[in-house]
Amino acid sequence: MTQKEYLIKILTLLEPIWNLAKWLRIIVEQWHLEENLIHTLIEAVEWAIHTAKTVADKHKLEKWLKALQHMRDMEARDREKDEADLNELDKLLENI
Repeated sequence: MTQKEYLIKILTLLEPIWNLAKWLRIIVEQWHLEENLIHTLIEAVEWAIHTAKTVADKHKLEKWLKALQHMRDMEARDREKDEADLNELDKLLENI
């Protein structure tokens, strides 16, 4: 699942407790967003945590934020692994 797909899923689930989630989901679905804008939207979820009206809503938002952060960490590890694999491939090609 891509970061964009995951963000759409999370925003869909947040719609009942965060009014802005529906509109952000529509934007994410309809527009081609670069990675830095997706990170900005994730920061918007972080902001929503601090403005949640009830403790239950705050806990739900915190769980989604942890899931988003985990996804970002996984993607960073994948990028590092891909880079290492490409470096190894370059070394193999140099030795041909």
